[in-house]
Amino acid sequence: MMRLRSVALVLGFLALSACGTSTTTTVTCDQQFWNGSVSACLPKGWKVLSRDQLMTLGVPEETVAAFQSDTPHAGQLDTVTVTKEPLSQEMATPDYSQSNILAVSALPDYKLIDKVVVTIDGKESAIHVFSARPSPDQPIRRYYQLSASIDRSGYTFTGSFPLSIQDSEASEVLFILKNASFVDPTTKAGK
Repeated sequence: MMRLRSVALVLGFLALSACGTSTTTTVTCDQQFWNGSVSACLPKGWKVLSRDQLMTLGVPEETVAAFQSDTPHAGQLDTVTVTKEPLSQEMATPDYSQSNILAVSALPDYKLIDKVVVTIDGKESAIHVFSARPSPDQPIRRYYQLSASIDRSGYTFTGSFPLSIQDSEASEVLFILKNASFVDPTTKAGK
């Protein structure tokens, strides 16, 4: 029940702060992010939100990173949040990914749109594309979500958009999710 409440809080935050579209068709890495546990490759025009900005926005404590586009779309900014939860035992990434898919499927008006198998640091996961209503008083939105685990921690990367968005319009968020890692990019580049 705690996981579903946390998921609903993060999805609610995303509904308030992130919508719009991205028309970029070719996306490349402009800035590498590393906070000691999570790595992400950010496209040009994306910034890292500080802990103070996250607190001001009322983002749940479980949020360990958030990235936001500098370009507003429909008056709002595309945002990707990264949440972390402690696990009572080690859990394989595919199992953790499936567990999160099951957790969000309990949200009101949940509908699976797509599930694309990807790898994160050589471990199989899935980008779960779904629509749901984060809370009864909010509209149904489209979400792009990737979950993975390392040691005894689970991480979930989530982007949120209006229901009408097409995958091509979410190319920058998909790029961030597909390039997520738990390895320091400076050691990765040296290999």
